Amino acid sequence: MSTGDEKILAEVADGVGRFTINNAAKRNCMSLAMWARMGDVFEAWADDPAVRVIVVRGAGDACFCAGNDISEFKTLRADAAGVARYHEITQRAYKALRDIATPTIARVAGFCIGGGLELAQLCDLQIAAEDATFGVTPAKLGLGYKLDDVMLLTGNVPAKVAKEILFTGRRFPAADALRWGLVNRVVAAGELDATVDAYAVEIAANAPLSVKAAKLTVHEAVKAAAEQDRELCQRLVAACDESEDYIEGQKAFAEKRPPNFKGC
Repeated sequence: MSTGDEKILAEVADGVGRFTINNAAKRNCMSLAMWARMGDVFEAWADDPAVRVIVVRGAGDACFCAGNDISEFKTLRADAAGVARYHEITQRAYKALRDIATPTIARVAGFCIGGGLELAQLCDLQIAAEDATFGVTPAKLGLGYKLDDVMLLTGNVPAKVAKEILFTGRRFPAADALRWGLVNRVVAAGELDATVDAYAVEIAANAPLSVKAAKLTVHEAVKAAAEQDRELCQRLVAACDESEDYIEGQKAFAEKRPPNFKGC
């Protein structure tokens, strides 16, 4: 299926949802309308069993996402009310991506700057081309970086690295992103699509309930012990143990064939 306007493309095939920021002429920067549409898509996909894994990318190879469309700031963020509305809409999109139980993969090519880097960090896995470039640039725009955004960054890199990134506002190469832990894997540009597709196909073929349990349990595992929802984790494991897919997995193993998981 395909949904969305010309600036946001969303399609699902063979268990893979493909979300494309289709604004290459402006380095795939996100307008407020695009953020709103993103929230719609991910909220819909959260309830769609046909979506087993999601690939997030920018159109073309020049830029994953350059962040917010700053040209809108003069009108849409002109006063406190405008800033509040802008924040509400963008945070809805961030929350929909962050909270979705479906695994997500960021396919990063070209520039990955500001809000674009935040989008990549919100995905579960990040696979980048070796010539991709990253950066967080509020210091070059006179903007403050919100606590939630700083926490997202420090959840992926040490505080000393976060300070270097934020203090300088520099663009840095994929090799640094890999070394610092901002991405999972860096591959040759010509191998990027094949690598991302291989990951997506492999994840989509696995038992959806098991993958969901793994994602949500990891999210709980990194929390402080007092904040962990252990009952949720137990329910997730029990759902796997009681599923038809658990039986199918055993049968497929015994019969030496690929399993046909249905997510139930």
